[in-house]
Amino acid sequence: MKLELAVMSGAGNLFVVASTAALPPANAARYSPQLCQAARSLVGRDAEGVLLVEPRGGESLHVHFFNPDGTSGMMCGNGARCAAAFAARHGWFHTAAALALAGEHYRVSIADDGTIAVEFPPPRRIVEHARLELDGTSLDYVYVDVGSDHVVIEEHVLSTYSEASTQAVDFAQLAPRVRAHSAFPQGANVNLYRAEHGVLHLVTYERGVERITGACGTGALATAVIAWLRNQCTSETITVIPPSGERLTVTIYSEQRRINKLTLSGPAQLLGTVAVELPPSA
Repeated sequence: MKLELAVMSGAGNLFVVASTAALPPANAARYSPQLCQAARSLVGRDAEGVLLVEPRGGESLHVHFFNPDGTSGMMCGNGARCAAAFAARHGWFHTAAALALAGEHYRVSIADDGTIAVEFPPPRRIVEHARLELDGTSLDYVYVDVGSDHVVIEEHVLSTYSEASTQAVDFAQLAPRVRAHSAFPQGANVNLYRAEHGVLHLVTYERGVERITGACGTGALATAVIAWLRNQCTSETITVIPPSGERLTVTIYSEQRRINKLTLSGPAQLLGTVAVELPPSA
């Protein structure tokens, strides 16, 4: 069976996208590695996730997300924005829609300049002043659940940990160990950030992709929330710069410092299409 996939970028976070009519979600997990690898022929690297989009009528969408390793069940912020852009190109909605993903319901909208925004509820859980032990050395972090599990570490904390360790440690070495730590039975995404003049510079190692990605939408949300709570970003509209250099914007809506909702905004672009051959049973 030949399947055509849209290759899309959500601020540098790369996805392959199709409709559920083209590929049933029940069959997608086992083919996720092959589907993600198909992006190489167009952009020279694997996609960082698979999105299957189902129009439900009345400007309502159901989105199924799979990591390259076939895992699912977590929210993907940039993926939701790409799914919305894909749906809009197919005429399934125009300016705003309801979007269901990983058991939660969100609102997506498209601005006149093509920017896609997703509205999120407040974080499910925040654990501040948490600590891990790695080879006898303590690492301070914050845990944030925004529909996906995130560990948030500030750059100076990593420097302190590295100085206390027996050898120099960089983020690329540390992140896989934190991601797989027993403190996180389901694994966790790991974020390293630096706040400069109210702007966040962010690197995320993503669970299920098992590498640093071009951008991470839920990572941007989790990190922006922590920087705002720490008064490192005083504005409720926060710019986040991921490794891709394509800016994301997080807006925090609050009342008396209590978060009511969040929005994640940024570009979502179609890069082209690729074809992949799957078994007839797919």
